[in-house]
Amino acid sequence: MDFAAYGAWQEALEEVFFSPEWDGHPVVMYVDDAEVASLQKRFALDVSLVDAVSRGVDPGASHPYAAIEKYEESKRSADGAPAVLPLLACSVIAATRMANDGQRRANNYHDHLSQLLTGRDGVLTSAKYLPIAWMWQRLASWQLQWGAYRGLCTIPSPEDLPQHQARIGYALSQAVLRGTDRMLLPKFFHVMSQRNSTAWPLPGAVLVRGAKLWDQGDKFSTGFRRAIDDPEICPIAERLLGNLANVWDGSEEYVQPGTPRAELLVRFENRRLGWLARLPRPGEREYQLSGGAQLQQLGDTSYYSVGGLKLPEDRSLRAGFQLVGEGIVVSRPASSLVVFRQDDSLDCRTSVDRFVPGEEHMIISAPEAAADVEAVLDRAASPGRRKEAGRLSWMPEGWTLYHGVVFDDPVTLKQAIRSVQGAVLAVQPAPQFKMYLQGGLRIAPDLDQRLYLVGGEPNLVLPDGASGKAKLDGQAQDPPFKARGVPIPLWVREMPEGKHRIEAEESVVEFTTAEDAPSLATPDTVVGFPLAGGKGAAYPAAQRAGAPVVTGAHFGEAGTGAAPRVVLCRRGAETTIFVSSDGRAWEVAVPDSPSWWSRLPAKPSDYRFEVELRGTDGWILQKRRGKWTAEAAHPSELSFHPTARHKPWARAVLDAADGCADPLWHSYVSLAQEVGL
Repeated sequence: MDFAAYGAWQEALEEVFFSPEWDGHPVVMYVDDAEVASLQKRFALDVSLVDAVSRGVDPGASHPYAAIEKYEESKRSADGAPAVLPLLACSVIAATRMANDGQRRANNYHDHLSQLLTGRDGVLTSAKYLPIAWMWQRLASWQLQWGAYRGLCTIPSPEDLPQHQARIGYALSQAVLRGTDRMLLPKFFHVMSQRNSTAWPLPGAVLVRGAKLWDQGDKFSTGFRRAIDDPEICPIAERLLGNLANVWDGSEEYVQPGTPRAELLVRFENRRLGWLARLPRPGEREYQLSGGAQLQQLGDTSYYSVGGLKLPEDRSLRAGFQLVGEGIVVSRPASSLVVFRQDDSLDCRTSVDRFVPGEEHMIISAPEAAADVEAVLDRAASPGRRKEAGRLSWMPEGWTLYHGVVFDDPVTLKQAIRSVQGAVLAVQPAPQFKMYLQGGLRIAPDLDQRLYLVGGEPNLVLPDGASGKAKLDGQAQDPPFKARGVPIPLWVREMPEGKHRIEAEESVVEFTTAEDAPSLATPDTVVGFPLAGGKGAAYPAAQRAGAPVVTGAHFGEAGTGAAPRVVLCRRGAETTIFVSSDGRAWEVAVPDSPSWWSRLPAKPSDYRFEVELRGTDGWILQKRRGKWTAEAAHPSELSFHPTARHKPWARAVLDAADGCADPLWHSYVSLAQEVGL
């Protein structure tokens, strides 16, 4: 079928819900009939959402969504959201119709979805719905990989869903809160925090009870009020409200998407607490904030020192912060406990959002949260932790310190946190939505990213809530894998050389093992920049094998005569281009961090990536949110006479003409203008 209309809706939904405009903001993909009509008009789409999706659904097939799954596989990329958004949006619409249709039982979700996409009840049954549940998990996994850059994920973990809603709960979770409800929540959270002297954030069940009693509760949408009164949907509403309370910054004001948000962190260094800010992506060197506070970038990192702000104390740690500046909001969620881990790049401890199993943590807890913390530590922490209360001058009054805290078993930790609820809910380990391979000894990754040395097979990581039942090369594992939330080593199974396949939880991963890297046949010709007189030509050409050419990822000359120089580029740009002083231009591909990155004893920052220059110089041009910047890469004076052949170079330079105030850059712009386009 023609997926043009489906693809247009995919682009529209990604821009609305998962663009960088949501950086640092929780995302709820609420879509109902009225919202869809508004989006169709806004993006001038000829085909309705339901029609675009229905064309890819085969109701009578055993796998009705196979065409959409195939389309999604063909469109996978490192940057774009999985091409399942139109179908998932329809699944949310069906959830919004559950309580307002006089013909079907309110809780019969599948009849609503079937009627929406086929015009008939009972065609798209629960037995055929599993692929949509997996699509939700794939979307959540993709969003989490971006951190906060594509918005904070509110799609529930499989473990958070009631058993009878294990499949449809993802769509239900996104149908609870519409935009008007989101704007009310900061004020509601403020009221609840003032009325309760217990630890913040409050459990979702307490927040739902408060929403029913709040004197302004009638301002919530009809759908939200109906959801919290419905015993089937209420548990999901509780979890969603709890997650949003976890990231609430203490302000009564709703911060609109599109406003860059920086995290305000607590810093522990030299037995003293202080503040630190971190931007999720590159920003300015300095910022002026409300109340006389200032941010000053620390070197060439994503961290900023915070001046003009009183040091952390009992009240400021409990209440949270929101500081507003020109083009930025700095915030910290309200909380009655702070969790620290060592930050090797800063050589100090900084506050973190979540516990990381296997890592050592330090915790400081307010009195009202101490009982919950102790219960979690007693049940899940490894031996060796220590407790100190009321004896340290730098501690907030009444708070308790726990240090040397390590959690070796993520499953036990999550169970302990959920049993006590309260403030510790905010720091539970990040959810895991999909099965994947981790680590291993790759050989020839340029040929195959999943080719491993025999004996160096990767580890297997199972998603949350996995049963552990799996097939390895067609053989059921008996006993099943121990799905304890930690990587499962595969090398101990002494698998033979060749292809291997693991099937678990309705998903598949494959990899290949070999004793050594395969030998490659020598090509008859190669394509590169011909090398003559020690210099590379300006334009690539096909050459016979063995001829001196510049190939690969290096810019400039090759060979031992050209000493390499390295420049650092910031990640997160829409486009990165290198323009040289001799009239050439290359688009720079951003490399992924290798799989073994997280295993290093001191994990380096992946805020930047390296570009190696050999025998050339110029400028790094990067586009972010429609604005270009030009950063020096050892630039020299221009050394060529412009001709029509230099139009690609000139076009790149003129696009970024306003990206730098350096006089040398202005000379590049002037020469580019002479080329003409």
